[in-house]
This record gives sequence, C-alpha cells and structure tokens, in this order.
Amino acid sequence: MTAYLDITTHDELFASRTTEADWLRIVTFRNRPGFLDGVRRHEGTMQPFFAHNLILNRVVTEFWRFQILVFTLYLHYTRDPESPRSGLTVANLQKACGQLGLASPGRVYAFLNIMKLGGYLKSVRSSIDSRVVHMEPTELFNGIVEDWNDNIFASVDSVVPEGDLVGLRARHHDLGRQMRLSGAEGLLEGWEPVGAFPEVFHFVSIDGGWLMMEHLVIKAMRGDSRICIEPVSLNLRTLAKQFGGSRSNLMRALENGYELGLLDAPPRSGSHVVLTPLMACAFLGFMANYLSFFEHRSAIALARITAGSRPQA
Repeated sequence: MTAYLDITTHDELFASRTTEADWLRIVTFRNRPGFLDGVRRHEGTMQPFFAHNLILNRVVTEFWRFQILVFTLYLHYTRDPESPRSGLTVANLQKACGQLGLASPGRVYAFLNIMKLGGYLKSVRSSIDSRVVHMEPTELFNGIVEDWNDNIFASVDSVVPEGDLVGLRARHHDLGRQMRLSGAEGLLEGWEPVGAFPEVFHFVSIDGGWLMMEHLVIKAMRGDSRICIEPVSLNLRTLAKQFGGSRSNLMRALENGYELGLLDAPPRSGSHVVLTPLMACAFLGFMANYLSFFEHRSAIALARITAGSRPQA
C-alpha cells in the first residue's frame, strides 16, 4: 500500500524554530495549490553559481557563497559616487562578511580574486581617490544574475500566478536589481534561509550538496495534491561533475544524513536513497521560506519603483 506524505507532520517543530510572522508567511506560501510546481520550476536555478567552480568551492561552500554574492552585489549597488570608500571593495566586503559570520578576511580576499580570474568581477580605480580600488560586476556576471532573478520570478509565479512577476519585470526593467537590494536588506535584518530547517543545512553546507539535495527531493516526490516519496538511485560520479562537488563528499553527506535520521535506509553508494518524511518536509519548508521571501522582497521593490523612492545604503 502506498504511503503518502503529510507535509504538515513536522509543522510544530519547524514553527518552534522561527518567529510567528515568518512561520505564517512560510506555511501560507507552502499551502498554495501551485507550490510544488514552483519547487520543481526552481530546480537548476542555483547551478550557475555553484557548479563548475571547483576552486571557489575550496574557498567558500555553497550556503555561505550565496550570501556573499548577495552582499557583493549590494555593496556595488549602494555605492555613493561622492564617497570613494563606499561600494564594493575588499575591505568593505571583508567587514560585511565578518559582521555576519560568513567568511574570514582571507577567504573573502581569495573569493574576490577567484571571481576576478573567472571574469565575474573587474577592478576599477576610483577617479576621486586613486588609493581606492572598486570591484565591479562584469557583463558575464550581470547576465548570470539576471537569469537567476528571472528564474526566481518564474518559480514564484508558478505558485502565485496572479502576482505576475515575470510580466512586471518586463514592464519595470529595474525590478530585479531592486529586489536583490531589498533581499540583501532582509538578510541584514536577520532573515535566515535555513534557520528553521537545520536538516537542509546538513546538505547546503557542503560542495554540491545544495544542488544534490534539490535534485534528490524533486526526483523522489511523486504526485501533486497527494505526495508519495519513492527510493531514488543517484549516479554520484555524474552528479559530482554536474554540481561541482566531489563524489566522496556527496557520498559522505548521504551517509551522515542516514545517521542523522534524514534518510530511511543506508544509501548504498547512491543506488538506494530513501528520504525520511522529516527531510522531505524540511526541504519543502525551506523552499517555501526561500521563495516566499523573494516574493515579499519583490513587492517591496515594486513599491519603491512605483513610488520613485530608493533604499538607503
């Protein structure tokens, strides 16, 4: 007899880990009819930021890299033309990452240099103070960021079609940038992508783990209104190449996941991976938190655009 997943089973646990307001936002978004469509639509959205960056993986793992990239753009966007020491500089990003506990000054320095070598950032000396060197996103990096942003809008639209973020983005070309600004402000205000879902953190904190987790859960889920979880076989060698991790790290993540109660059976080198209801529910809660956050921040961005106001740096 098929066992169906009750996605509300662990709600009391998850709710206890976050604020009442944040939990209401999460569960309201998760319980919409199109939620699973949005989750499936999101698959692969993070791959350009995580995959094929083996050197970068050794410096900053995926979860922290996502937030560092957010603040890399935030510092660039909020640069004051009359204040040469504002904006994206090595010192400013080191300070921001230190305050948020994202990376040490040495790792930030290495991160920025690798981004420069990869063609994502370029150095520009200040025209006001020649001692100051700013980092600026290249067309390559801006293109990847806009693609990510459009995929986020499309994923949210799958859940909340009446919001029509894709259509709004076509009419308001600055919507993506303003949403990213507002998103960074949300992080500064204390939003935690995985704070209520440490089960998810187990995967997103290792190289290739975020992408493997998303691929695994989506592949395991069957159905829409009634979800069942089926065993999954993973070719870890192929996934390691595809997701920018290592086969041994991905295998270790699965083995440790079983020991932590996130998998129902030993993973057998990836040939028989069975998610527990806890892990499946945690992933869905995480995705509801993640996508609804950007929905909320897009609304703030749109309000600023239509009001003609700008956020404070």
